[in-house]
Amino acid sequence: MTESAADAADPASSVLVQYGAVGVIALLAIAAVRVLYVRLSAALDRETQRADRLEEELRKLNETVRSEYVATITTAAQAIVDANRAIEDARAAVRRS
Repeated sequence: MTESAADAADPASSVLVQYGAVGVIALLAIAAVRVLYVRLSAALDRETQRADRLEEELRKLNETVRSEYVATITTAAQAIVDANRAIEDARAAVRRS
């Protein structure tokens, strides 16, 4: 097999032979960076989904708390109205006697 036939058959090995150990280290570094990038991208997707889910849960919880506050404030306002009415009735009864 001639040198040009070997180069055409396996370009990766010819590059490794041409650049030697530095080429191998560079190739490994590129592969490691790619793996780390893929992992980071997957982690970012998971955290984005988690943040979206937690944001939705927080929105639902805030809506529930708001509903409870409205019910409690309505009850308290009615109790204040009833208390004011009772005080006015008591004052009117005192004035009449």
